[in-house]
Amino acid sequence: MDRLKQYSFFENAPAAQLEKLPFDFFYEFTCDEPGCRGHLLSCTDWEMGASYLSWRSKYGAKWEEKFRETYETKMILDYDTHFFVGTLRTHPDAWIIIGLFYPPM
Repeated sequence: MDRLKQYSFFENAPAAQLEKLPFDFFYEFTCDEPGCRGHLLSCTDWEMGASYLSWRSKYGAKWEEKFRETYETKMILDYDTHFFVGTLRTHPDAWIIIGLFYPPM
């Protein structure tokens, strides 16, 4: 948690301390490769985290219902969702979703 309190020596301290999200978000899907047995990728998209923080305040205990409706249901039915994927320098073989692109169908 101390890492969240760090800031640049040449800048002013942030107005508020960053909050570590208490959840990891994942997408489970199959790809177009023949014989695909499925994939489970962590999603670090900034918008998902911001949605959680906002909706937790706005909807209280029902935040998860709104979250799942948006990122599971609407992303599949209403949008042509694509994942931007990448790896971490320390884990070059482990793929994660770093962003979502979801133009309307």
